[in-house]
Amino acid sequence: MNNQKGVIFPMVMIIASVFIMFTILMIDQFVIDKKFYKEVEETLLSDHLVHLAVNEVTAEWEDEVPKSIQGEIAYPNGDVHYRLTKQDVRYAYIEFSSITKNKRAGRIIILYDKKLGRVIEWIEKLKD
Repeated sequence: MNNQKGVIFPMVMIIASVFIMFTILMIDQFVIDKKFYKEVEETLLSDHLVHLAVNEVTAEWEDEVPKSIQGEIAYPNGDVHYRLTKQDVRYAYIEFSSITKNKRAGRIIILYDKKLGRVIEWIEKLKD
């Protein structure tokens, strides 16, 4: 018993310290990933709301685009506001703004071709 030189205890402390530091690093990485995935989820939800609104609004037009387009559509996960910004003989520019329940905002402008009867350009905008 007297010939032990105190090697085991420092080795156990070093291994335990490395294990604890690794565990703390993994917990920190988990928290960062969780925040990132929540942001991605909210962004995708905002985009999905806009897609739903575009399909719903353009499906109402059969042969002619109305002269005045403005309204709001309420979905379970958020609301979408839309309005006509500019219109000429062939094209109509319609702005869609979405707000999720968690206050994530998204805004796009679509270019709707009246003769083809479909959206031909999708312009994403940052929220001002």
